[in-house]
Amino acid sequence: MSPGGLNLDFEASALDGWIRHQVGGLSGDMLLEPIGGGQSNPTFFVSYGQRQMVLRKQPPGPVLPSAHAVDREHRVMAALKDSAVPVPEMLAYCDDRSVIGTPFYLMSRVQGRVFGDCALPGVDPQHRRQMYLAMAEMLAKLHQVDWQGRGLGDYGRAGDYFARQVRRWTQQWAQSRVHDVPQIDRLA
Repeated sequence: MSPGGLNLDFEASALDGWIRHQVGGLSGDMLLEPIGGGQSNPTFFVSYGQRQMVLRKQPPGPVLPSAHAVDREHRVMAALKDSAVPVPEMLAYCDDRSVIGTPFYLMSRVQGRVFGDCALPGVDPQHRRQMYLAMAEMLAKLHQVDWQGRGLGDYGRAGDYFARQVRRWTQQWAQSRVHDVPQIDRLA
């Protein structure tokens, strides 16, 4: 789908110019295709001929503090490059809001399937079991990464993670509340 046929919250020509400057050897027109099913950050397939990439950006408008941190996503995946944890190649990060209005990053596209339902409907039980075991093995590999040795030693704060998360979610709920939900107030 060409940018002209999309309802974008940014100027596609500005994105095209930025990508061409950052990624060499591109030819042809830029094609953008929104990827549905995500949870919070708009994501697009971006292609120039045979070159396929993925763009992730913050949503437009005000965002809650620490939410939609595409810089965090980019930093962690860049740090995992050449580790036992497979990640796409990080191509570029942009925090200049004048380009498309929000921070974003560009990565190579990796072929595969995306499941919107963790129950994996349509996958036979034997393959579902193999997929769940592979996920557990990958999580184990992720936990074995020397994150400090990969430049993430200053990433986040040590200790008290769960208490901080509950405080953050409570504050986010208070900032985005449109009506009372007593059950959420009791949880906080």
